[in-house]
Order: sequence, then structure tokens, then C-alpha cells
Amino acid sequence: MKIALIPCVPTEWRGEGRLLGRVELTPGPEAENCCEQWAAGLAGAGLQQLFHAPDELSTHTAQLLGRKLVIPTKAAEELAEVDIGLWAGLTDAQLKSRFSSAHRQLREAPLNVSPPGGESLGHADDRLRAFLKKQVKRNGAGTVGLVMRPVSLAMTLCLLDGREPSALWETAKQVADPVVVKYPVNEATPSQA
Repeated sequence: MKIALIPCVPTEWRGEGRLLGRVELTPGPEAENCCEQWAAGLAGAGLQQLFHAPDELSTHTAQLLGRKLVIPTKAAEELAEVDIGLWAGLTDAQLKSRFSSAHRQLREAPLNVSPPGGESLGHADDRLRAFLKKQVKRNGAGTVGLVMRPVSLAMTLCLLDGREPSALWETAKQVADPVVVKYPVNEATPSQA
């Protein structure tokens, strides 16, 4: 099975290095061009369907790509961005300054972190694992796309390509374009890290 992990289109906050969390944001002016480039790159991947997080930004991205690739889109609650609570809108530097011990833990053992007023990253990891397990059973050797916000996308990428959870935070800041990951069909779910 192949899974295309697709970030949401750029936003002003993302350009400023701010944590998006679940805040509803307007796509940046380059959204259409960005999706055209991504669609051209994904055209040969054999995508059969795009699943997307339920927020407006993920939905908008998936709909733009779905029209360009002529494939159906479907919202999936399990793909929702990790609720980072009071951290939404902060830059990495602000997070480090205001929540230094949590920032350190995000780099060392992120699945043990629970942002104030948000969701435990360990809980989000379980939610994403369950979704992936379900898709492997349903799609076998097919190819699907997942449109997500940065932290959930990075968490899923770490699950699928065997990265240590400690790579999560840097991965969330780095992934700006779709990534296609081959996932062995004979495994029922990503291995527990």
C-alpha cells in the first residue's frame, strides 16, 4: 500500500512559523498554485481517494487536489490536527520561552506531552494508528492520500516510515510538500514505537 501524506496549503501563520493547532485559518494566496504543483507531482502515484481532516483548511486543500486529480475526497475525524490548546499561534521560540520543560519534552519524548487545554500527543498517536490500521484493511495494495495539518501529518509520517517519536517536532516544521510512503500490506498496523 502507498500513502501520500499531504500538508494543508500554506497559510500566513505557517509562513510565520506559528503553530496552527485547530485554529481555522484562511488559505494563503498561493493555495491554488501550490495544489497545481502538488497535483502534477502526485498524478503518477495512482491515488484512489483523498481522506482529509475535518477542518476547513484541510477540506479546502483536499477539494482543490481532488478536482485536479479527479478523485473523491472524504473527511475523517481521526485525521484532525492534534489539539495543542494554548500553544496555538505560538512560534517555536515563544513555546520554548514560555513552556521550556514541555518544549524539551516535545523534542525528547513527544508522546508524553499534553499541551495545556489540549490533547495528549499519545492519545493523538493512538487515534492515527487506528485510522491507518483501518485503511490498510480496506485498501490493501491501493494508494490513498491523507491531507492533514502539520503535527498530525508529522506524527503519521513518523509512524509510517519508522522514525523515532523524538523526530516528530522537527518533522512537523520541515514537511511542506506531499510525501509518498510505501507501507507493507502484510502488516496490520504501524509498529508501536
